[in-house]
Amino acid sequence: MAASLRSHQLNRVAPITIGLVLLLSLGGLSFGLLQGWPLWAAGAATVLPWIPVFVLNVAHVYRVYQWLALFYVLVVTQTGHFLEHVAQMVQIHVLGLTGADARGIFGTLDIEWVHFVWNIWVLVAVVVLLLHYRTNRWLWLTALFSTWHAIEHAYIFSVYITTGLSGTPGLLAQGGAILGGLPLSRPDLHFIYNLIETIPLILAFLRQVQRTAQPSRRRIRIAGVDHSAARS
Repeated sequence: MAASLRSHQLNRVAPITIGLVLLLSLGGLSFGLLQGWPLWAAGAATVLPWIPVFVLNVAHVYRVYQWLALFYVLVVTQTGHFLEHVAQMVQIHVLGLTGADARGIFGTLDIEWVHFVWNIWVLVAVVVLLLHYRTNRWLWLTALFSTWHAIEHAYIFSVYITTGLSGTPGLLAQGGAILGGLPLSRPDLHFIYNLIETIPLILAFLRQVQRTAQPSRRRIRIAGVDHSAARS
């Protein structure tokens, strides 16, 4: 019952609509690949049909739960960002690609200021959420990882601003500023960063949804008791 309650509360789009959007998304991907579109264009054709569904869900969650909507947006966007890193790992370690061919699906966004702004957004959103969900331990763990990740990109961005060099190792990648870094390339290291940042974030969100659903179940039980008492 709890799972169905949470699903009903967070998703206001009819299943048939989800099915149609899924078909449209897969159709856009198939058409783009068959037409030989650039990878980013095929990726955009896959993602764009889901944006109205996402916006409708965010609006509904905000009307009902306010700050949980920010949590929802953060989880969806950070998970999408993590999947970009997964795609890059496939390109490098499975397909054997290098350079401009191994920059994820949306490689045009693989630039230093985008990385910096993205990680600042994640950190700020996590801090804001902690002000409202202070007892969520998974969110505190996410804050720890996202703070270090933001520091890494702040340093990388500062190097980019002062030297004009892009793709530098930062603090802990191989050749990095701290004791020469770890024996990991920058793509590998930042895949790990995003992995250990995204998993606790998702767990924090699921935990918060569970806590949000509990008062609703109590209200349902109380209403049922009151209704039974009224009939007697």
